[in-house]
Amino acid sequence: MIKIQQLQMLNALSETGTLQAAADKLHRTQAAVSMALKKLEDDAGFPLFDREGYRLKLTAYGEQFLRQAREVLRQQQRLQSLTQQLRDGAEPMLRISYDHTCAPGSLFGAMRTVQTRYPTTDLLLNGESQLRALRAVREGDADIALTPWLPVFRQHGDFETKLVRPFELLVVIAPKLVAQFGMPKQRRDLLEIPMLMPQNQDIGINLDQMIRMPGQQRIRANDSIAQRELLVAGMGWGIVPADIIGDELTRGDLVLIEIPDFINQVHLEIHLVRSAERIAGPAAQLIWDYF
Repeated sequence: MIKIQQLQMLNALSETGTLQAAADKLHRTQAAVSMALKKLEDDAGFPLFDREGYRLKLTAYGEQFLRQAREVLRQQQRLQSLTQQLRDGAEPMLRISYDHTCAPGSLFGAMRTVQTRYPTTDLLLNGESQLRALRAVREGDADIALTPWLPVFRQHGDFETKLVRPFELLVVIAPKLVAQFGMPKQRRDLLEIPMLMPQNQDIGINLDQMIRMPGQQRIRANDSIAQRELLVAGMGWGIVPADIIGDELTRGDLVLIEIPDFINQVHLEIHLVRSAERIAGPAAQLIWDYF
């Protein structure tokens, strides 16, 4: 009889590439994983693995079997989640993650509703940099996240999403740099001024490739809050989310650089994201339905 643990080991081997890495991920010994996979292959009655190379490689039958195994694992995880919700009622804690590029204020109305409806549910709000909020949902460290979103992100996890609003990027500079260099009117005007930009994002966004500004000094910050402070200090110009510099623009601490078609290729949205593999508790569902 095929067991859930065997399917988990098969999935871990596919994700990590080696028996040892799969064993480490599942906190088992390599021998235990190897034996379980051999037993799974015997129970299946057809070859799951091609053992001719250095590493185990799935056969065509194995690839098809893995696709169905992953669906079984998703269903099993949903069942566990549902069982817990039916047993415990509302979540004792709701973990909400948001990316620093997204103003969390849009969540506050929904959070107030949770406070009223489920007063015993603690709310944990956690800010993340470099799209790590999305990883937190994928890895089960957050129940729900507010984050920039592109459809390609689905390759990093089984997500459900809901549009909250467009994600607007602005090109800005401090007035003191305008006084020193003049207001940039064309792309080449920016080459004389240092560029402030985030480090490469946690799931693979590379702004260097998107913006293509060669031969220019860069100052890289690992979160948008630090980038904003560097901009206000006049350390360079930058491309930043509108959510985090509204007050600075209103006060005149930063001014817009308007160069036609400069960042038109960047089309993101802000989404609410949750895992499709877990059933949301009542409090998490309330926030989801709020939007």
